Amino acid sequence: MSVEMEKLKILVVDDQSLVRTLVSQSLQSMGIRSENISQAPDGSTAMRTLDMRMVDLVLCDVEMKPMNGLDLLKELRCGHTANASNLPFIILSGHADRSNVTVAVQLHADGFVVKPPKPVDVEKAITQALRRTRPEVDPFSYYGVDTGTDYDKKVFRRLFELRPEDLPDVPYETVTLHSAKPGSVLAEDLRSKSGHLLLPRGASISANQLAVLRNFSDRYGVHQLVIEIAHEPAVDDGHAVDASNHPG
Repeated sequence: MSVEMEKLKILVVDDQSLVRTLVSQSLQSMGIRSENISQAPDGSTAMRTLDMRMVDLVLCDVEMKPMNGLDLLKELRCGHTANASNLPFIILSGHADRSNVTVAVQLHADGFVVKPPKPVDVEKAITQALRRTRPEVDPFSYYGVDTGTDYDKKVFRRLFELRPEDLPDVPYETVTLHSAKPGSVLAEDLRSKSGHLLLPRGASISANQLAVLRNFSDRYGVHQLVIEIAHEPAVDDGHAVDASNHPG
């Protein structure tokens, strides 16, 4: 399989502008067009970019705050962006920390490039990543991977640690899988036909996750969701009133 570099769209994520510049220059030296190279200074910005632009591969630093590179990879693998959850993802790192390597492998990272990045190493890593067999699209299988960061504890671990009694009772409705909308909040745990917990109550479901449930119905056996009924602000004498603060 030959890799047509000039057609590739790549996102470079690093909190150091010099590194982003060096990587971008390396990519252009390989024949990748400058307009096909996006940059992000942190994980949060990268998430927004991946929601707005489809890319072929991500080159990402690890040490960033508050969302580091492994957190971004986990968000991607869990289907929380508009891009495919098995998108090729290469780690940029100043040192190959054993714990980071272990987590990266669990999240199916496609390789490592040591910083400062050498053009020959970047090109080799990209070529190998694009030639690899992609991991199966299963965004629900990555929630249990612990990146060990505060971000992971607050965004992922906390969600699964909440017990039903910790969550308020809310109005809910049952909708078919095909009528469910991205961003809907689950009012009940979402489980596969075998009883495996896919997403806990209180989690919002993404467009990617809905697509996977629809496309692999034989695997998951999910045909409907129990979701929270969203409250629209009530209007009282020309002023918006939060209906959730009032009974009934």
